[in-house]
Amino acid sequence: MKNSNRRRVVVKFNLICFFIAIVIIGLIISFFKNYIFATNQEEEEEKEPVIAFEENQKSVDVINVMLENTDSNKKLVNEEREVQYQTEYEDNPNLPKGEEQTKQEGKVGKVQITALQDYQNNEMIHEEIIESKTLEEEVTKIIYVGTSEFLSKYSVHIDDQMYLLEAEDLKEEAKDEANTICKIPRYLNVTIKEAGEEWIKVAYNGKEGYLKTTHITSEAVTPIIKEKNRIATLKNNLNIDTDLSVPSGLTLSDYKTVLSNNINDRNKIFEQNAEAFYNAEQKYKINGIFVAAIGIHESAWGTSKIAEDKNNLFGYMAYDRDPYNSASTFENYGEAIDTVAEALSIKYLHTAGTKIEDGLIATGVYYNGTTAKAVNTRYASDQGWADKIFNYMQYLYNRL
Repeated sequence: MKNSNRRRVVVKFNLICFFIAIVIIGLIISFFKNYIFATNQEEEEEKEPVIAFEENQKSVDVINVMLENTDSNKKLVNEEREVQYQTEYEDNPNLPKGEEQTKQEGKVGKVQITALQDYQNNEMIHEEIIESKTLEEEVTKIIYVGTSEFLSKYSVHIDDQMYLLEAEDLKEEAKDEANTICKIPRYLNVTIKEAGEEWIKVAYNGKEGYLKTTHITSEAVTPIIKEKNRIATLKNNLNIDTDLSVPSGLTLSDYKTVLSNNINDRNKIFEQNAEAFYNAEQKYKINGIFVAAIGIHESAWGTSKIAEDKNNLFGYMAYDRDPYNSASTFENYGEAIDTVAEALSIKYLHTAGTKIEDGLIATGVYYNGTTAKAVNTRYASDQGWADKIFNYMQYLYNRL
């Protein structure tokens, strides 16, 4: 037994020595190898041939190759797909309640995807997205939803016209004690800018401010208000500085209304020639009520001798030295109205060269401006003539 143990020890010792020798030899070889490689590196680099690899333009789709060579029910797809946009809703107090308006249009996006699909009986039952790359971002659609009961009640929108049933103060702020910007007359219109329930923001004659909603309406709620507004606007725009080279805007029906049933028109001259005054306005680009007012003033409503004998309502061409004999005579009142309207237009109310109608050009020989006072400068020696004419114009407008 002792000899056997001794032999085992000797064998183990020999094996250990063998492995130590191998390690030492390996280290020596490694040292000399590194030395040789270090000293000859440049030569080897010069001698080593350069091998160029051409990029494989048709790379192998490993997954597809594997799938095609098996009995798998899976399919790999690589395709471009659309991404549907989302829709969001926002409350808007400046839209009628329940009404919708698109704030931002939506846009479908695009992605490039790689997906692994499972099929059963030729029907896809599952899909796993392996890779997804955005090509175009989708854009969310945004829709306003109206919340204004006021706008809904009057069937109006922002920037629509509304009308005052009574005269109202335009305020700087939405409160009673706020400063007044101006007073808006009855029946005139405003443009709504912001909705509210007790106050609304409006624009009027280039000014913006706030009005109470107590005495305001719309055409949808009060259809007759449109006509009342038209007449109120005509009256409101008349003043001593009104531009008389611009037609009045009155209709033929309006002319018949203002020139009929006047107690002072005893011979019905102005009533019967309402259409002649209207036609003169259209033909000569002139305010026809201004022409009628001159006729009323100069002829005392058609009762002067010149008016009765010569159909001359205007004292046209009558000179102070001999008014009756120097005054022009006309075939009828319509001819007198046409002649005087033309003279006022081409000589007094339009500058030289202004085209009045085909073949008729203004000379502007007596032009001093387009108001009654400007015409007064060269038309009449009475310095109060313009005020008297304006008073008659006001009288006629107020009969609308």
